Amino acid sequence: MRENVAMSEETSTPCPLTTALEVLGGRWHLIVLYALAQQPRRFNELQRLAPGVSHKVLTQTVRHLEAQRLIEREIGTGAVPCVRYSLTESGDTVRPILAAMAQWGSARLNGTTIALVR
Repeated sequence: MRENVAMSEETSTPCPLTTALEVLGGRWHLIVLYALAQQPRRFNELQRLAPGVSHKVLTQTVRHLEAQRLIEREIGTGAVPCVRYSLTESGDTVRPILAAMAQWGSARLNGTTIALVR
C-alpha cells in the first residue's frame, strides 16, 4: 500500500481527488448543490430539502460553497428583500458529478447495478 495517498505519482503534486473532496466533501455540500442544480432556491427551501441540517451548519455550507465560487447569493430588490442562491458557471461544472451520483444512488435503492464506462 502506498504511504502517501494524498499525493499523485509525483509526491509534490496534490491529489486531484483530495482537492475535489476538500471542495465537495462536506456532508451537506452535495445536497445543496443538487437542490440548486434544479433551480435557484431561498435558504429556507434549502433547509427543507436537507432534513436534519441545522441552521448554523447550512449557513456554514452555503458560505463554503460561495467561497469556492460554486454558488452565488443574490439579494432581491422587492419590498421584502429575499435572498436566493443559485449555481455559478463554475458550479454548473458539478452537474455531471451530481447526475452520476444520483443515478448510482437510484440504482442502489432499486437493488440494481450500473454499467460503468471505462
